[in-house]
Amino acid sequence: FQTISYSQPLRKMTFVDYEHVIADLQASDSPGELIYTYDYVAVLLLDSSKIEFFLQKGFRDLEVFRNYAQGLSQQDQTVGFVTKIKDIKELFKDSNSLERILECTHSIESPDIAMIEFDSPIYVRGNEAVFEISGPTWSDTYFARLTNGVCQINWLGGIVE
Repeated sequence: FQTISYSQPLRKMTFVDYEHVIADLQASDSPGELIYTYDYVAVLLLDSSKIEFFLQKGFRDLEVFRNYAQGLSQQDQTVGFVTKIKDIKELFKDSNSLERILECTHSIESPDIAMIEFDSPIYVRGNEAVFEISGPTWSDTYFARLTNGVCQINWLGGIVE
């Protein structure tokens, strides 16, 4: 087990609630403009039952969504840890838990990269979240679920630049 130092300060994390995105889309006269406000792929990964609604509102990244959705079930790239925290937002705000999340999501392909950032909002629905972590030349997208004192994290996909 390798300990990794995350000495670089993280940008301030922001959260986007699933219900807020749906309400904005339903109320908007120009839903196409919201494509630049929200990450529709992240929102759909939290609840794909509204896919027809998103398609009507201009969502076009169906292939990206389908590729990432394959990682939602347990797989070889599922990791996790036990916690006493009961709310997923509080889990991300807690420095010890955040360190554990970063250790769990550390890129196997880039073991020497210590700079990791949450550079996008964390999309949340109940005790589930979709988040992106990035380094100097890559970004990875993850799904986290907090149930019964266990935080389960699934790798969904990534981009290497």
